[in-house]
Amino acid sequence: MNDQTTNAQDASSSRRSFLQRTAIITAAGASAVMLAGAVGQARAGDQHDHDHDRGREDYRDSEKQFRSIRQHENDHVAYLVNALGSAARPKPTFQGLAQKRFDDFVKLSQTLENTGVGAYLGAAPVIFKRAYIGAAGSIMTIEARHASFLNNLRNDPLTGNAMDDDSNPSFEDSLTAAEVVAGAGGFIKSLNGGPAVGYSTTPSASNDIAILNFALALEYLEAEFYNLNVPRFFGK
Repeated sequence: MNDQTTNAQDASSSRRSFLQRTAIITAAGASAVMLAGAVGQARAGDQHDHDHDRGREDYRDSEKQFRSIRQHENDHVAYLVNALGSAARPKPTFQGLAQKRFDDFVKLSQTLENTGVGAYLGAAPVIFKRAYIGAAGSIMTIEARHASFLNNLRNDPLTGNAMDDDSNPSFEDSLTAAEVVAGAGGFIKSLNGGPAVGYSTTPSASNDIAILNFALALEYLEAEFYNLNVPRFFGK
């Protein structure tokens, strides 16, 4: 078996692994599939309070970083809305983003940020206008810093990504629009009349608008996630 075949099989395995992991931490809710509110069943009563307090203690030094991440995601939304102008999609209605336990909040933060990095990297080769490539890259590198912080916070490999949490790759894996939607789309309850979350793989000026609206949907999701949970765990 040659190296090219081996690499293709490894990439396919990584994508299956990513989709399997997102399925594992996905809970069915009403008519949508929601990424894990997550990662474990919420405990009740005193046990829930104990876990909540223990999580706060474990991550007590992270407040400044989470507040910064929250601000970055809201700034990304404002930037993309301004760039798209009248073509900007309406804000979707989300579900399943509020977390009951601090550790679940951190785990889902890690998943969302690493997914965001892969999503931007996957879209970059399809962007038609050079100016948009620079703008998308500027956002992607910030998302990557968020992901690295969260990987480190959870004692995972520094460059672990959405495709393979157990590796420490020297190169990032990209995600297709379909893979992103499979992993995170269940958080979207309604697009409120906006376009589908996706884009064509054929570069064009009109497709750039679809790519920017794809990115805007993700940034809306991340901003909403932090706007809900940062005040819950760190106060206003």
